Amino acid sequence: MQKTVIQPNGKSFQYWKDLWRYRELALNFAKRDVTVRYKQTFIGFGWSIINPIINMLIMTFIFGNLAGFSEGSAAPYQVVVYAGLIPWTLFARTLTLASSTLVSNAELMKKVYYPRLISPLGSSITTLIDTAISVGVLFILMAIHHYTPSFRILLAPVMLLPMMFLGMFLGLFLSSFTVKYRDLIQIVPLLVQIGQYATPVAYSMNDISAKVSPKAAFVFLINPATGFVSAFKWCMIKTEVFDWRSFLVSFVWLIVFIPIATKLFRKTERTFVDLV
Repeated sequence: MQKTVIQPNGKSFQYWKDLWRYRELALNFAKRDVTVRYKQTFIGFGWSIINPIINMLIMTFIFGNLAGFSEGSAAPYQVVVYAGLIPWTLFARTLTLASSTLVSNAELMKKVYYPRLISPLGSSITTLIDTAISVGVLFILMAIHHYTPSFRILLAPVMLLPMMFLGMFLGLFLSSFTVKYRDLIQIVPLLVQIGQYATPVAYSMNDISAKVSPKAAFVFLINPATGFVSAFKWCMIKTEVFDWRSFLVSFVWLIVFIPIATKLFRKTERTFVDLV
């Protein structure tokens, strides 16, 4: 027989034991989110293909045709853009879902007890399904353009995990405020959309240094998502150069966000039910 112990916040490891014991609930949350998203849709999972392709075409036109970043690209530019969109979309969706999941699960939180961290964890799992579909589309694009990736492609899944955790813990940090300030739920997707153009999705750090200025490259360097996006593109595009500086900066952001977001979430979660 299992026993549930509800104690004051942070007094013991009981909370973390409950988090492990309720791991199946996170999977059920993920399954529910996927079902609700595609329920009664004619295309279904096809939206996971259509949305990033449209986004790729828009960014190819803006950065490739208008800004001229496609000039001199050794790899097909559409493949480069789509490779950059995969980690960015994973980060953006994880951040958006994790930051608003407490509000969307408000009715359940009022009725039963479960570790509140389960909600953002479950939402983050759903993003992996769309990411897997997008990776399959990337392989199709490579085949269409007769592009052969290098052996570094084996490291791609490893590079995606930090991106997901970055979005999850940043979303966890924001979720502590979205419960009280609901305007953030509308602001976060807008900031994410703007951030897509401030992240080297359709270009590289070398392009910024050469075509804009080294000072502008520094601004892009401190973007938390820059290093992980560039690292994934390095795995998929054999002509990309691994940028250690941006990767280390992104990794430092991740290490900083994990304890801060977790501590803030644990500190404020006892008032969640009263606020929602």
